[in-house]
Amino acid sequence: MTERYVRPPLVAQESVPAWRAVWRFRLVGIVLLALLVLVGVLLFRSFTGATAQDPGLDALGTLIS
Repeated sequence: MTERYVRPPLVAQESVPAWRAVWRFRLVGIVLLALLVLVGVLLFRSFTGATAQDPGLDALGTLIS
């Protein structure tokens, strides 16, 4: 029979605080929501053909680009 590798015992360490996971979840959610809104605005502008003659929609172009 051949020898097999035996993993050494794990070193005990303190667990990560739960509040870190909560804030990481919130941050990722906010970033994904912002990206979804941005993509929605860009798709809306491309499908509706917003031009410079409509300052309500084209004003967003100066903020994005």
